[in-house]
Amino acid sequence: MRVRVYIGRTPDTARERIALREQALTLVRSARQLPREGTCTVVFDITAGADLPLARIDLLILRATAVIVGALRSYTGPIDAPPGGVWRDRASGQPILEADGTHPLHRLRQQRDAVQMSLNAAAARLGIAATNPHPFQQVTGVLIGFPALPADSRISLDVDDHRDHLKVCSFNELPGVAAMSHSGVKLSDEVIDAIAATLFGSRLWYDDRFLFELAPPRFHLAIHQSGSPPESVPLYEGETIVGRRKSPKANERRIPVLNDDLVSSDHLYITCGDDETVVIRDASRNGTWVTRPDGSAEHLRHATGAIFAGTRLRLGTTDLVLERV
Repeated sequence: MRVRVYIGRTPDTARERIALREQALTLVRSARQLPREGTCTVVFDITAGADLPLARIDLLILRATAVIVGALRSYTGPIDAPPGGVWRDRASGQPILEADGTHPLHRLRQQRDAVQMSLNAAAARLGIAATNPHPFQQVTGVLIGFPALPADSRISLDVDDHRDHLKVCSFNELPGVAAMSHSGVKLSDEVIDAIAATLFGSRLWYDDRFLFELAPPRFHLAIHQSGSPPESVPLYEGETIVGRRKSPKANERRIPVLNDDLVSSDHLYITCGDDETVVIRDASRNGTWVTRPDGSAEHLRHATGAIFAGTRLRLGTTDLVLERV
């Protein structure tokens, strides 16, 4: 299954942006394992309606025959949720409620209804020919445990929830739910793109690869190798791997260091966040020499450390200098 990912609002912090990238990649990997053809379009963080924060939608999934509104939630322990009853944390017995004090499914139903109203109001503009003036009758609402629902949770929905097309699942189960859902409307790829980009104002972010970064780089590495001119490589938020292996796995960010036999395939992991600190983790055979701006030096081997702009890293015979953009 082909997966395309759109993004509406860009998260404010590096931690949130890094998490969103991982969420997108998790969905892509899960969807590609499904034995189905066609395209699955995922839209993160959009607005439907004017009643904020209720109008903030975590996730919208669009397929030719399915429309799903998703609410992403993280829970610390097993949940007991009887049909039509109060959801409770099993360990504490405390009720599980939304920030406004409502039942999780009540909030989900409101958000699903807001998206459904927006779609029905725009159906004619989208070119959807239907005898029913409100063709989107079966938009599904899914409460999604991220990264997964706690093990041993007991969650049962009542008959009315099922009839109202509400579901609960773990994040990696979401593509399977999308594959089995049916909205009652046949959507072309052009209409799906119009819903994502025009109706909800999102941008295409991933189509077999990420098309742009969510934030500009704050640092770059100046690479100095014997016999080669210096090279400057940007360091984006999240993790970048430096090593001899040239080809990236999946969508990892890599900086290849070639023609240096003392450099391991995955020698050094570099992580950038919101502040001026960059975290490095050595995973090599020979280690990494770290010389900080004050002249202090250490040999890092199978260990983690923090570095700042002006730090020089030596991998084998290759020097890397961390510089502020």
